[in-house]
Parts: sequence; structure tokens; C-alpha cells
Amino acid sequence: MDTRGLHAAVAIPVIAIALVACGSDVAPTAAPVSMAACIPTNPVFGGPITDPRGPFFHQTVIAQSPNGLTLTNAHQVLDHASVPDGVRFADGSVTVYYVNGQDGAVWAARIEGDTARVVGAITINGVAKPAGVVDPDATLMADGTVRLAYFGGFGPPGATTPRAMCIADSNDGMAFTVKSVALAFNPAELLTDPSLLRLGDGSWLMAISAGQRTIIARSSDGLTFTREATLDFGGVPELARTAEGAARLYVCRQAIVAYRSSDGGRTWSHEATVVGPGFGGKSIVCDPSYVAGANLFVFKTG
Repeated sequence: MDTRGLHAAVAIPVIAIALVACGSDVAPTAAPVSMAACIPTNPVFGGPITDPRGPFFHQTVIAQSPNGLTLTNAHQVLDHASVPDGVRFADGSVTVYYVNGQDGAVWAARIEGDTARVVGAITINGVAKPAGVVDPDATLMADGTVRLAYFGGFGPPGATTPRAMCIADSNDGMAFTVKSVALAFNPAELLTDPSLLRLGDGSWLMAISAGQRTIIARSSDGLTFTREATLDFGGVPELARTAEGAARLYVCRQAIVAYRSSDGGRTWSHEATVVGPGFGGKSIVCDPSYVAGANLFVFKTG
């Protein structure tokens, strides 16, 4: 199996990975909760990510989708753009956040018809192009702010710097302020690609990639999460809501596949293959994002 799509923004070798057993609520040895992983202090170095499996060689694709399962007019809108995630703002506009493979930072682009207009790099706590920030996932909040979940403290395998899934909010979608450490984890764990979903009862789910598996974590306040289960469906997950209000989970395993839950993410059933393997002749088809309210589906090829 080609697993190149099952990595974070920068491809890193698979080393020893600590995984909870499927369906278990017992997490690996707890990592200390440290804001250091979430609050960047320096910008990225600003050069291209030259790893042949990395973001410089990825493309962002958009497609129309009325239901999140069937796609039309799928076409590339951004080059050197990895780990895309789209969100519809309160004014109806759509922005896609992605890792820019030309300089390594998280950037934003505005979707305009069938094209994407690059806006620029985000800031977090006043730091432009913050280092160690990858895998953006954006959610529109009820008050119109944009909530960004991201992997903070990203670095090479074996590094001992703090790592966490982090949450930051923004009034304009470009300047973010850190709100919380959503889920800290040990540097030895290969966890990437967080995705958020608020459920109908006000609680939250977070899906996290653990290689070719997906960890489900839960929160009552949407700011701090506790691991609940690990699923064997695939990795690099995306959470969304169906038109009927059920939870949907997209995962990557050669293709992009959708699963559905009617009980708040406790059990899942297979729905459909949304994007088949080899789309556009590419070996990587991954990083799905269904943009709520916009009938737009976003994903990565490479």
C-alpha cells in the first residue's frame, strides 16, 4: 500500500508509534500540558520544503459537492499547497488554509469561483509565518470568529520539544490568538492532522491521525479533549456534519472514504468512497475537507 498520503505537512519517517487499542479509552503515557507547543516564538525559515514527498510537490484541488459524497468539476487551484482545509465565513466567502510548500508556513487563499486567490500567511500571537505550526483545520464559530485547530511544535522525529494539538481563534481569519492546548502528546507519538466538529448537544469531537489509524477525542467545552477510541478505517481524518445532523468522518487509505455516525461519534458505518485512488494520475489523494454551507469539497494530490 502506498502510504505517502498518510503523513503530516512535511513527510517524516515512521518510527515507534504509541497507539491506543481500537475502541479503548486508555491513552498512552500522558504528556505534560504545555502552552509552549502552541505559542510560536519564531517564524519559519522561509525556504521551500524540498522533501520529494513533501508539500512543495502537493496540489490543492476543489470540487462542487451537494452532499459531501459526490463530486463534480474537481480541479487544481493551488500548487505547492498541502494539508488544505476550507471554511465558509459569516459573509459567505470561503477561505482555504494550507501549508505553503514554498516557505513552510500556513497560508490562506480565498476561493473565487473556480479559482483561488492567495491572501497570505497567517499570524499566531503576533508571530507571522509561525514555526512549528502545521495541519490547519478551520471551523466557523457561532459568533463569526474562526477557530483554528493545528499541530503545534512540529519538528523532526526524535525531537523532545513539546507537541500538542492546539486551538486558536481569529476575528478576521488571518491573525489568530492561542486559546488552549487541546490535546498534548509525547514527542515519540506520530500524531498529526487534527479536525474539529461541534455536535448537536454542544460537545465537541476531535479526530487525529495516528499513521493509518484515526484517534477520536471528546470535549465538553471544545478547548480541552480526552482520547476516547482509535479507529482502523484510515488516517488523516476530517470531521463534518451531514444534512441530517449526523457526524461524518472522512479518512485516507489510498482513496478518500466517508463514514457516518448517528450516535455522536461512538460508532461508525461505511458510507462511500468519495475520491478514488489515482485521481488525476496522482499517487497521493488525501487531506479531505468538506466546507459546510458552501457545497465545496477540498483535498490534496501529489
